[in-house]
Amino acid sequence: MIATQRISARNLLRETFAAIGSVYIPLLMIASPSLILGLLNIFAKLGSAGIALNIIYCFLVVPLCSGAGILYNYRSLTGNKVTVESAFKQANRNVFQLILSYIMYALLVMAGLIVLIIPGYYVMFRLTFSLYGTAIDNSSALDSVSSSWELTKGRWWLVFRSGLLNFIVFLLPVTLVLLLIDPTAKSLAAHVASTVLGFLVGPLMSVYFVLLYLRLRETAATIK
Repeated sequence: MIATQRISARNLLRETFAAIGSVYIPLLMIASPSLILGLLNIFAKLGSAGIALNIIYCFLVVPLCSGAGILYNYRSLTGNKVTVESAFKQANRNVFQLILSYIMYALLVMAGLIVLIIPGYYVMFRLTFSLYGTAIDNSSALDSVSSSWELTKGRWWLVFRSGLLNFIVFLLPVTLVLLLIDPTAKSLAAHVASTVLGFLVGPLMSVYFVLLYLRLRETAATIK
């Protein structure tokens, strides 16, 4: 039997709001390269250079910033805080494994979606923590992806509920604001608002899922 009753998606939301104050600005700083590249891509008519920029963004900036953010969050929430600079340095040392973890996650989810939509989402939630082992414990990409699969065994419904709650609380209001700005989502204002608002709510979602990861690790020993 797997003890998941002690983990409440709603309680994690309250913990997120309680913890966010001390880490919000540093997490924005860690995510700032994503914001800069996103705005640059919107305002500059880069043509083919824009394609190269998107590749750099997806396969370098996202894994690097995600790894630094995960590490900063984890260390802060466990009372062993690091600086933004040191979080980036450690993520940079593991950047190859972070990129590999990210690519493996994307390919596995894509494969699931190609087979059928439901298996794709199942795989997505089982592999939600694919970068965490590499970012926190310096695990290899394969070990990190495998550990996410093991950690969420029998708990994918909890991860799904948590993702749904995050969408309702953080992303749905953003979506509604964007619809008010431009229902077609094609205008410059809509693209800028989407990038900036996503940037601003990102730290909240990051804290939430690191807290969920911590709770899952704490209860992992209860699996029989």
